[in-house]
Amino acid sequence: MAAARPGRAGDPFADRMDAIGKYVVSDTLEAADLTRANTTLVPGTGAVDRARRRRATGGRDLLVTGSPTPVRSLLAEDLVDEPRLMVMPVLPGGGKTLFPADGVRRMLDLVSTEVGRTGVHVTTHRRTDT
Repeated sequence: MAAARPGRAGDPFADRMDAIGKYVVSDTLEAADLTRANTTLVPGTGAVDRARRRRATGGRDLLVTGSPTPVRSLLAEDLVDEPRLMVMPVLPGGGKTLFPADGVRRMLDLVSTEVGRTGVHVTTHRRTDT
């Protein structure tokens, strides 16, 4: 995302992304590799603990993009309250799984769904016990 930003000055989405705090979860990058404003490096081994501490202190929502690995870890640790899933009209023929392979059934209620002009379905869910 950072590479695309210089040509997007004045774009409301890009400007908002620059303004908010961002966390990059990585075991290979260093802080000097982060070029986007307001970005913090979190070692992959510390991501779950960081999310748990953020939740305990009343931190705001976290949005995870670009990698299923931290999402699987957060789901497995019961740290995802409201998953928003995007279903795209593309069959990539492979890829990584988003869901943990721990066999635990996690129930969700559908809160909302929107369909974009390209056919992308954005669904928002909340955890439920039923």
